[in-house]
Amino acid sequence: MGPVFFILLLIAAIPYSLNVWWKVRRVRSERERSFIVRTHIAVAIFAVLAVVAFVMLTMRGQFFALPLIGAAGLAIRQGIRKARARIQAEESDPLSRAKRVN
Repeated sequence: MGPVFFILLLIAAIPYSLNVWWKVRRVRSERERSFIVRTHIAVAIFAVLAVVAFVMLTMRGQFFALPLIGAAGLAIRQGIRKARARIQAEESDPLSRAKRVN
């Protein structure tokens, strides 16, 4: 059953990488671009580690780990959305982009 998860991870990596590429292409600022790249690299590492941990657990451990991994994934997704919205709001504010006089 272990190789099945790794194959599914590789198959899921293709649309995920296309999604990240499209997001990076559509950003408005360099700060937002670096945020997207950093967070999605961290998400990819989390996914690999989650699959490795999931494969190494017994069936009972997998039963308990699956909701935890799912909840962590949803929390990470919500955190990324909030942080990206905050960065976009800061970048759109004309006073934050102004040069300091003194």
